[in-house]
Amino acid sequence: MDFVLFDYQLLLNRSEDTDYKESILKSTIPLMRFLKTNNLLVDIDPFNEDGSIKENIVIRKSNVTDEGLQLFVKPVNNWWNALDRGTSPEKITILENGLKKIRSAKK
Repeated sequence: MDFVLFDYQLLLNRSEDTDYKESILKSTIPLMRFLKTNNLLVDIDPFNEDGSIKENIVIRKSNVTDEGLQLFVKPVNNWWNALDRGTSPEKITILENGLKKIRSAKK
């Protein structure tokens, strides 16, 4: 089953609050950059040519590598929770450490 891991519009539409929408954008950019930089995406680019986030970006199970899927299972949720507690979206240590763990378990 090709389930949705991330749906930008769905997140944006949860609230009309501009601060909320801004925080979704500010957290989506580093997450997508991390996925792209670490080659965890398959057949999808979340960014427009100008570097902005594609408005209709939806990441499905088929759009991520096995490592990417494992990252969404726990580290991405932990990172979202950290953001809820006030951590800066640019601080992606949880994602980096999660990926290291996933990659070292494969060896």
